[in-house]
Amino acid sequence: MRVARRAEQALLGAGLLRPAALTALRWIPPGAFARPAHPALWRLLHSLPAEQVTPMAVTAALADAEPGVRSVLSPSYLATLVAACPDPGRAPLYGGMTLEAAIHRGVERAGEGLRTTAQNVEIDLADQALADVAPAAQRLGAFGRAWQQAPETVRTLLEVDPEEPPTLAARSGPVRTDVQAEAETVASLMYRPAQLAEVRWLNADDFSDPQLRGAYRAMSALDARHAPVDPLTVAWQAARQPGPQPSHDLLDALDRGGMAGIAATTGEKVLATAALDRLDAAGHRMRTAARHPGLPPAALLDDAGRALAPVERDRERLHHAEHDHECEPADQEPAPPDPQPTDHARDEMEMDL
Repeated sequence: MRVARRAEQALLGAGLLRPAALTALRWIPPGAFARPAHPALWRLLHSLPAEQVTPMAVTAALADAEPGVRSVLSPSYLATLVAACPDPGRAPLYGGMTLEAAIHRGVERAGEGLRTTAQNVEIDLADQALADVAPAAQRLGAFGRAWQQAPETVRTLLEVDPEEPPTLAARSGPVRTDVQAEAETVASLMYRPAQLAEVRWLNADDFSDPQLRGAYRAMSALDARHAPVDPLTVAWQAARQPGPQPSHDLLDALDRGGMAGIAATTGEKVLATAALDRLDAAGHRMRTAARHPGLPPAALLDDAGRALAPVERDRERLHHAEHDHECEPADQEPAPPDPQPTDHARDEMEMDL
């Protein structure tokens, strides 16, 4: 961003023009500068006694710097920095602008990293991928602490809400789906509804297919009421809940194709896939928001924190799923068949209602 670069130059120029004020600018970390040579110059300015900070002294002190840094921080570039500073007395404001730009860059890069991970990691490594979100959250926390260290007058001047709420572009669509695992999970639960107790960590929103999502939501609602679960009752319940409804053909196909004992395994795959897709959604949200220059730092960091919240919840659910799966008991003997009704009970069942 051109304005951010000019702010960096103005801040460094202020340090060269008025070195005595550098002690009041220590809240600006070297990492806030975007151009590679600028952090080195910022550290150098703070390492020299204020009375020794002159363009000539700085040039001499750069003799031991890396060749790439020396080539950028030439005497002519130092003169450019001095000329780029409109008023050295406004150095704190230029520093706040520099830090604000750094926060936007940091959130954008964090979002891009999350998207790269979400789109490329293997499904069986989803738990590790979600755990890797912790460093991104720590960086956001560091940004927030750095911003709070800025003078209140600086934050007041820069924390200006945009005149219109920013319109952030939505994702084009999900990037991780596994409809086969979703169908196998619902079919297995339809075949043996008792397995619903083994997948309490699974939510309807984990299903990307609208009809399968509706079927699972209906099955969960029936199970919560201890009601029978079969294609007819699921269709009945689905018709009474919002959202897409599973077709009768789909429910019949699921009823015919179900296998007992696999719901926990395929359900864990459904959850892992959905968690990675939500990780991508969080990264997209962070990257898109960070590219909006009108969002002030505090609002941007708060928005990024809200975007990451579902990822942490998914990690906890995935941990529970893996733990429950590992603790599954060995196969038990099948339960004895239900006793056949007596003649008296059969007569009662045949009575007209």
